[in-house]
Amino acid sequence: MKKKPLDYYKAIYQLSSEADSAVAVESELAALVENTAKTIGVKGCSIMLLTEDQKKLVRMADYGLSKAYVKKGLSELDSVMAEALKGTPVVVKDVASDPRVQYQEQAKKEGIVSMITLPLMQKGKVAGILRAYADHSTEFSVPDIAFLSSVANLGATAISKDQMYRTMERYYQDVLDSKIAELKKVEEARDRLTKSISVVAHDLKSPLAAIQSYFSMMLGGYVGEVGDNIRPMIERSSIRIEGLLEMIGDLLDISRIEMGQMSEEMENISLTEVLDVPLQDAQRLAEEKKIKLKKNIQPDLPQVYGSFSRLQQVLSNLLSNAVKFTPENGSVDLKLLEEDGRILGTVTDDGIGIPDEDIAYVFKDFYRASNVEKGTGTGLGLAIVKRIVEAHGGKVHVECPCPETGKGSKFTFTLPLAVSAPVKKKKTTRQKKVKN
Repeated sequence: MKKKPLDYYKAIYQLSSEADSAVAVESELAALVENTAKTIGVKGCSIMLLTEDQKKLVRMADYGLSKAYVKKGLSELDSVMAEALKGTPVVVKDVASDPRVQYQEQAKKEGIVSMITLPLMQKGKVAGILRAYADHSTEFSVPDIAFLSSVANLGATAISKDQMYRTMERYYQDVLDSKIAELKKVEEARDRLTKSISVVAHDLKSPLAAIQSYFSMMLGGYVGEVGDNIRPMIERSSIRIEGLLEMIGDLLDISRIEMGQMSEEMENISLTEVLDVPLQDAQRLAEEKKIKLKKNIQPDLPQVYGSFSRLQQVLSNLLSNAVKFTPENGSVDLKLLEEDGRILGTVTDDGIGIPDEDIAYVFKDFYRASNVEKGTGTGLGLAIVKRIVEAHGGKVHVECPCPETGKGSKFTFTLPLAVSAPVKKKKTTRQKKVKN
């Protein structure tokens, strides 16, 4: 070799830079053996990795060798390879006459005259070999061997890095598979629980409704005079039953939404029609408290694709909550308009508002804000609103205080517009009355 040490330093720097920029270990090793052969001026170069049983070598990259010589797959260890695997470079000046070389005839046909074999070291252990092949009689000098040893270290580093990445990839894939399996179990458990709640709630609703009916008959005097000492107990019991029926109704709503039953109710609908009953009920409640109910509804509001009764439930819940938690002589403002290719709705009030520490939880199941009296509602209304809006492909959030007024609360929800293709309306009976 006539290369100067300085040339080798430059080459090592270049090889290291290319190795760092390589995406895959295959391309990194291919570039390494090609550039090494060209730099040192030999016919070819190869990198082989020792198998786990330490008995064979698998070729990782080759350059300058024919397919017939390479022979795809594993290579049996010859004496030269075995000697190099002990940790020191092995030079064969004349391949054709050196008995340590196993495939002398094949090497002669390939035009290989001399070769050098160097160990690939990983964490102090030999993991494979780097071999350079010359087509003329070659004396490998000390700088040659030092250069090739550095190249072997680069190859070992590239392989170690790839092995580490693959190990990490397998580890994180195993973790991901485990989490997916756990999530599947949780979802299955949730589905079973949802179905169980639906069955239990349905079974409880009928007897409770019957009891409530009996209470109504007694309080109405249909079964005779009710004494003053008994009436308060019946009235309190009736209120409790009413609360239980409301909770059961909410649980049934949640279970139906979770089980996807709402998809059967979806169609192109008018929000103006949806709003009629919730607005009438909210107006009645507002008049009782002398609250001013203002509305700003876009006249040509486009249709949405949704469930008529469920969107009634959303509007009814937001409006009734706003009226409920706004003091006398206050105001509630409803806006519905099209904006950025979607329906934007807001319900704003100047009521008691929501404490900062509660805002993140108002849409959670059974959650009541800390400034709300105990026994006020089931704590499921806003959770149902969120489920319904998100099931329609929209979003809902709350701001408190209202940014425009600096007081009360502002609930904002979005809904996607109706599907472009005509949707045949289902022959269903729409609810004309919704629960407040």
